[in-house]
Amino acid sequence: MIGYDVVIKSNGDNPMEQLKRETVMIWGDSLAKGVVWNETRKRHAYSKTTAADIVAERLGIKLVNRSKFGCTAPEGLEIMEREIEGGARCDTALIEFGGNDCNFDWKAISERPDEEHLPVTSPEAYQESMRMMVKRLLKQDIQPVLMTLPPIDAERYFRYLVGDTLNRENILRWLGDVQQIYRYQEMYSLLVEKVAREFSIRLIDLRSRCLANRNFFRDLLCEDGLHLNEEGQRFIGEQITQMVQQEHRRAV
Repeated sequence: MIGYDVVIKSNGDNPMEQLKRETVMIWGDSLAKGVVWNETRKRHAYSKTTAADIVAERLGIKLVNRSKFGCTAPEGLEIMEREIEGGARCDTALIEFGGNDCNFDWKAISERPDEEHLPVTSPEAYQESMRMMVKRLLKQDIQPVLMTLPPIDAERYFRYLVGDTLNRENILRWLGDVQQIYRYQEMYSLLVEKVAREFSIRLIDLRSRCLANRNFFRDLLCEDGLHLNEEGQRFIGEQITQMVQQEHRRAV
């Protein structure tokens, strides 16, 4: 599990302390990378303080963040395989993908709303990629940890994706209703839980913590409805830290 610095002392009068610092690697997308939407510049940027920074500092772990903006689960699997074969080693690995996998080619939908359109990664391919990552880590004696997806604001994201160029009516006709965006993303988060149950591995249920915060959608999401803002990054950093600490207390 994601743990703490462990101090081992000898039995002598002047104990010699040895610090064992747990190494945690993250393979994920823009959420784990700390990407936010800069409303002034109308473009994505990196948060000054990321959730990963907060977790590493509070838990005293060595964190190696291999997350990549726009990355999907199949791409993450390729990156993980390549880096492990190249010698990457850690005690624990957090896998965080899904936000890009459940996305669609909205321009194509806008132009051809009566045709069939598939997500970037099908639910089946997404689940299998997550399974393969877990199996690869277990094979290397690395403890895998999965994390549910923070919820998105479908209305805000719909306005963002339509912008000034796409056909709002066509996209809405294809969707049926705007909240279908939320439900589809939720399905991928449920698949994360399914994989965690299958392998009996640790799951950080971040989505529940976000939904329990009644101000989450209003205060902690960027204008694009997808990415966390600076305050949102701090929030999930604190929540992950609390969940790990609570689990640690139950284990001792």
